[in-house]
Parts: sequence; structure tokens; C-alpha cells
Amino acid sequence: MSFPQTLTLKAFAKINLSLDITGILENGYHQLEMIMQSVSLHDKVTITTSDASQGISLSCSVPSLCPNEQNTAYKTANLFFEQCGIRPAVFIHIEKQIPSQAGLAGGSADAAAVLHGLNQLFQTNLTQKQLCEIGVQIGADVPFCICGGTMLATGIGENLSPLPALPPCYIVICKPSVSVSTQEAYQKADDCVILHHPDTQILCNALKEQNLSAVSQNMKNVFQEAMALEDVHIITELMIQNNALGACMSGSGSAVFGIFETEQQALFCSNILKQTFNHVFICKPTKHGVESQS
Repeated sequence: MSFPQTLTLKAFAKINLSLDITGILENGYHQLEMIMQSVSLHDKVTITTSDASQGISLSCSVPSLCPNEQNTAYKTANLFFEQCGIRPAVFIHIEKQIPSQAGLAGGSADAAAVLHGLNQLFQTNLTQKQLCEIGVQIGADVPFCICGGTMLATGIGENLSPLPALPPCYIVICKPSVSVSTQEAYQKADDCVILHHPDTQILCNALKEQNLSAVSQNMKNVFQEAMALEDVHIITELMIQNNALGACMSGSGSAVFGIFETEQQALFCSNILKQTFNHVFICKPTKHGVESQS
């Protein structure tokens, strides 16, 4: 391999069209049933190989996310080289756009992009399944971010079954200033009685029928009820009042997304949200979790 080589990838965020906790395993992990969707909001991950310096170097447009040993992308690269028996010599730069602690899998998306990129640059020819086996050691959302698209996820989130694609639409994502740790969200869910669970089968049928309205109206996330965050409620109501077919919190929060039929409706709602909230994005569904940037 000639040096250096550089590859830039788009690491797509995910939203949860549904999220249900169905049990707790003996090891303390929660059993989940989720419908996950990749969206076009993305980080840019640039990987450059080097024969001049050894090890893994990492930089990020948000410096606070870059203590190397704690960063998900760094851990992922380290594990990849270890399991492939390759001496690490690589620079990684992450241009962040996906908000952190939002339930949008920003860290997992970056990890997925690192695995895709290293697999390509170092010509290791790992299959998607093998990449997922490495990824799940980093985090439960990483396998989905490797595969992307529209998926039913069970187990701790690592068992993936493809679903029909979400029909074409526009998605507005809004993250309030409050951030949520996943550990805190699970603790609150464990401490309360969830009254309203998603009907996953109805959502699967709606996707099969390509019925965007039925998908949107049946989205539900048990963390939204457990956390009961005021800003999440306000954003959800604003979206519904401004032509969203449906709105729901993603993952463990605190980002909320709304589904719109037209770009004009999405723009109108996003402009209203921007009067109060700083992190507002318009995106579309994507069929991949990672994509090389041309």
C-alpha cells in the first residue's frame, strides 16, 4: 500500500421510529425492540494512513470530545488494528455535526465510519458481519450504524432485520439544551411503570404498505414517557402544531424529530423552532449508515 492515503466518509445519524424495553438480561443489559432509521444528518470522518508515525492520532472539531482513550472513534480504531493484527499508523479527524447526548448515535456513527474506512484503506476485506462483530464490542448501536437503512433491532440492539425503507419525506430534528446520559435514561425507565408501549407490528405493517402517515402516527419511545422532559414535550407539540405527521424523541433523548411530507412544511417548522432552540436540522431518510464522500 502506498502512503499516505486519505478517505473521507459521511457518518449518518439515526433516529428511532420506535423504542421499547422488553426485559432485563442477567448481565444487567436491557432487552430492546426498536425500529431504527438512518438519516442524512452526518459527521464527516477523515482517515489518513501514515508510514511516518506510529499509533492512532485523533482530532475533532469539538475538542472536548477528543480525549483519545475515551473517544469512541479512537477505541474503535484501536480494536480494529488489534483484531486484524496490524500495527496502527493512522490519523483520524472528525468534523462534528450530530449533537452529542441526543439519542442520535453520533459516537456510534463515527465508530461505524472508522471501521468502514480502515477496512477499505488497509484492504482487510472484512465482511459487514465481521465489522459488526467488532462494532458491537464498542457499543450496541454500532452494528446498526454500520448497516444503516431501516431496521428492526432486538436483543441489546445488535440483532438486525431489514425492513422496507421509510417512504420519502423530510425530517426535522431539534435538540434542546438539556442533554441526557443513556445510563440516566435507563435508570428512570427502570424506576417507573411505562403505560404506553409502541406497537412494533403496526409500524412494520405501515412500512410494508409505504404508509407514511401510519408510520408517523404510531411512533413511540418509552424513554420519552420515562424522562418526561419539558423541552421534549414543547418541541413535540410545536412540531405537531406545524404540520408534522408525527413527532417522537429519539433514543434516550433529548433530540426530537418530526416527519413532514414536504420540504416547505419542514422549513416552516424549523424556522419556528430556531426562534427558541439552537440545534435544529432538516434531513431525509438514507439507505446507508456510512457513505464515502465523493
